[in-house]
Amino acid sequence: MTTQNKIRNSLLWMVYGDALGFLNENIDTPTHILKGFLYRYENKDIIIQKQRGQYSYITELIIAMIKSLVDDGPKLEVIVDYPRFYEELKVWTYYRHGAPSHILYKLRNSKGYYDSEVYWKEQKAYGISRIFPILMANKNYAAAEKETYKNIIYLNRHPQVILTGLLLIRGAYVLLEKGFLPKEELIQELKDYIIHMQFSELNRNIKMKLPTNYAVQFEKERILYLLDLDRYKKSELPEVSSWDSKIMFFNSLNNFYRLQEGEQVELKNLPRHDYKEMIAISYGLWGINTKESYGNLKTLKDEDFINDMANYLCRLRDYQLKRPFYNRQEKSIDLFQLEKGDITKHPILNVIKIKDRVESPNYLQLVVETKAGLYTFIKDKAGQ
Repeated sequence: MTTQNKIRNSLLWMVYGDALGFLNENIDTPTHILKGFLYRYENKDIIIQKQRGQYSYITELIIAMIKSLVDDGPKLEVIVDYPRFYEELKVWTYYRHGAPSHILYKLRNSKGYYDSEVYWKEQKAYGISRIFPILMANKNYAAAEKETYKNIIYLNRHPQVILTGLLLIRGAYVLLEKGFLPKEELIQELKDYIIHMQFSELNRNIKMKLPTNYAVQFEKERILYLLDLDRYKKSELPEVSSWDSKIMFFNSLNNFYRLQEGEQVELKNLPRHDYKEMIAISYGLWGINTKESYGNLKTLKDEDFINDMANYLCRLRDYQLKRPFYNRQEKSIDLFQLEKGDITKHPILNVIKIKDRVESPNYLQLVVETKAGLYTFIKDKAGQ
């Protein structure tokens, strides 16, 4: 299988895993077969029937990331266009499926976010899988690692979260380059990586001032992660006392190997609302080298568009697009001022059509047709 096919297969299987986890989050009886379900929007009296293969904010953030990447052939790197990514996130708040608390907090408290406890102490790392496209788009691993670190600390500065993200892309990189590895060999690769990791090198050229004890805290978390990797090498999963990025990481690896052995992902004793990212990562890692090509199974919402995004990622990897950076001067458009039947060009969504508009005493609801498919946008009248 070519590298390009590995990337396509990984992305499609990752979205499949997200859809499977999101389905199980919203039904009473666990299942391993995708089907439609009823979704209640949080804190709203809105219940909408969702089609088979509806994915969550996990995939939505992955797509937003892909759309925010810029290829630079002369520098041999693909980087994140952060003004574009921020605008993508602002639009995403209205069509999202799920509520990753720290990302929503940043969007609502942008000026004070980097001084908040959420930024420095949150350990759950919801949406961390958004970093996978950064790895997949970069042939140069050093460039991928550098940009991944920047993207993690854009939303979270807890050392455990940073280590989780870097270990995830390192694991994916090893699988992409070396093919499937037995658990003991992959864990040894990750141990070697974390043993030689240097915080000062990672944080080079990052201007944000750090707390006086931050480097010590990072070193402590690095040693704890190394010890847990060694335990997992001996088949000991960390206990799930409370869900955090490290627990998610080890359960993702465990379920990756279950899939490789032909078994189903294990959902027992895990928090119901944390299924989806763990399952998405498990399937994404498995998808890199599995002989079971996702192909066009037609089980996912917007499957053709997601396949296009995978192809787009491969073109970025080959520096074929030469994408310009986002132009902040483009005219902004308030979608909720549009009426049913209106067609316009949106700076983020491109050409759109308002298929339906529903107004209630508490919210506005739009059905918006885009190139990707149909999306439901919801805005509280009291403020998003």
